[in-house]
Amino acid sequence: MNEEDNAPKITPIQRIGAMGYRLMNAVLRLTDIRLVALFGRCLGYLVWMASKSRRRIVARNMRIVADPTLRQDKLSSMVRRNMVRTVMNLACSLKTGIMTDKEAARSILVVGRDEFEKAGIEGRTAICAVPHAGNWEILARTRPLFPKVEHYGCMYRRLTNPLLEKIVYNTRTMFGCEMFSKEDGLRAVFKLARSGGLLGVLSDQFTQEGLFMPYFGKVTGVTPLPALIYKRCKGKGELFSVFTRNIALGKWEAIMNRSIELPEDCTEVDEITMQVNLAIEKCQKENILDGFWMHHRWKCTGRFAPENVFSNELIKKYATLPFRMLVCMPEQFEEAALLLPMLRILKRSRVDAQLGIICPVEQKAYWQQFSELVSFVVTTDERQSTLAAQLNADEIYKDGPFDILFMFSESKKVLRELDSILPVHVAGFANNPLTRKIRFNSKYTVASTTPRSRTEDYLEGFRKAHGLKPIEQDFAPLPGSAETGTFIAPFSTLGTADSWPQQNWAELVSKLGNITLLALPSDKEKAEKMAGELKCDCCICKPEEIAAKLGANSTLYAVDGLLPTLAAQTGCKCTVLMASRHAERYPLNIGEGHRYLSNHTPCHPCHSTSCDQQTPCTAGVTVDDMLG
Repeated sequence: MNEEDNAPKITPIQRIGAMGYRLMNAVLRLTDIRLVALFGRCLGYLVWMASKSRRRIVARNMRIVADPTLRQDKLSSMVRRNMVRTVMNLACSLKTGIMTDKEAARSILVVGRDEFEKAGIEGRTAICAVPHAGNWEILARTRPLFPKVEHYGCMYRRLTNPLLEKIVYNTRTMFGCEMFSKEDGLRAVFKLARSGGLLGVLSDQFTQEGLFMPYFGKVTGVTPLPALIYKRCKGKGELFSVFTRNIALGKWEAIMNRSIELPEDCTEVDEITMQVNLAIEKCQKENILDGFWMHHRWKCTGRFAPENVFSNELIKKYATLPFRMLVCMPEQFEEAALLLPMLRILKRSRVDAQLGIICPVEQKAYWQQFSELVSFVVTTDERQSTLAAQLNADEIYKDGPFDILFMFSESKKVLRELDSILPVHVAGFANNPLTRKIRFNSKYTVASTTPRSRTEDYLEGFRKAHGLKPIEQDFAPLPGSAETGTFIAPFSTLGTADSWPQQNWAELVSKLGNITLLALPSDKEKAEKMAGELKCDCCICKPEEIAAKLGANSTLYAVDGLLPTLAAQTGCKCTVLMASRHAERYPLNIGEGHRYLSNHTPCHPCHSTSCDQQTPCTAGVTVDDMLG
């Protein structure tokens, strides 16, 4: 069986595409390059007007490469100019390979030709790191300008249409340029590197399999190929940053004399790659608008923190814009508080991580206390300011565009307000009703059986979708009060279904002795009245104040709700009476020594705020049960 038998069958669509490309080439051969450039500019304006999604991508990239604080008119102007120029360059690249020698001589100006050629003769190799800027197809046309160089090649990515691939390949190689496909492996590339010549690598393409390090001050996946080729040359190679730029209608410069000087101690692949990045940045900053910024160069995928590829020291040294993660909290405070271990996992997932919290106003002060984890907190129901306005405030806006959103809220209103700043990647539960409104790039499945802890749903999603695994420190208690104390929390934030008869509380207090009734400000009036009747102290605490009152030396007897969750985070040992929820589904996920009580009646767990039975299930739990 020969290779033709193994070749994939060519589809009718692919044949039509190849025929259309040949027809277009026939027209382009008869058209002056300046007219093609003019047509490309007109087409660029149409693309700019019609493609809102591309405008957003370019705007995001412009904030990274130019200035993260760019806004409104100035940013919109740069987006328009870049898109027009990019479409023009792409249109002209189709004409570049079929230009006559006379047209090429008029349209292409090479800068640094002699210096570049010298680096690729007598067994030496010039490795060219080429960014996607200007009309990079003109580099293949420059092959005849280097007659002393035996090998002149470039890496490229094959087209999926084999007929189209053959046409484009022949066009690129007709002037002597050797093309090496990444799909064929690197053996031929390394052979050229050892024998000597000139080799180009498009080095600014995002790659999830490469190294993650700063590019324009923001970490992204970059190819280590130039560094690998350089090391294979064993002292006979020289690195160059080669780029093209548009200088007039239908005219381009190819800048080929920018040698990349490596420091003496720069010997590792990641260090060399960092120097390549810095050199390409310098070239592109000379004319930002010539760059191809219409794709997600700083892409975020599910595996946003791949293992064993981070060069943390290089990131700390060179990165200036953080990897920005937004966590949109559930509206239910009781569940939102369970996410503390997950925030710790995200924060340590990468050294440039920045966490921002989106939550209702009642949660704001609680999350603000975690300053070592959370950089900012914005609210979904602020009266004075919308969510979008808060996120666009100067103090938050200055750190650049957002990278990933963890959408644990189910509010359509919140999603609408986030529309203008939605990050590249959105993650959340597959059963979130918002998935009908927006595409979730990473979906977490919910346990089909109830006994699995709700926290496990989050952890499973983080593990499967993002490759993030918890460690023991993620579930460590907060530094709490050192004082010894016994507390009761008779009021639940889940509703009256989670309650216990007052006479039971009175009996419990009589057996415990000196206790303090703990309640939230929303229950202040009821708490003070009950404390007076039980003849015990009363402590009204905001959620963010719990750690100042409770700690590892404290004990809490409570009904299910927010208070025991917050108390457990301080290391306080909690005994929790659970009525509306299942103890195995919603256990306290921080601290040890907790106990859960419930009376498993046919209606338990009911997930109701009020009990509709004549005898509530909690009535079957005695004081002795509570005391254990």
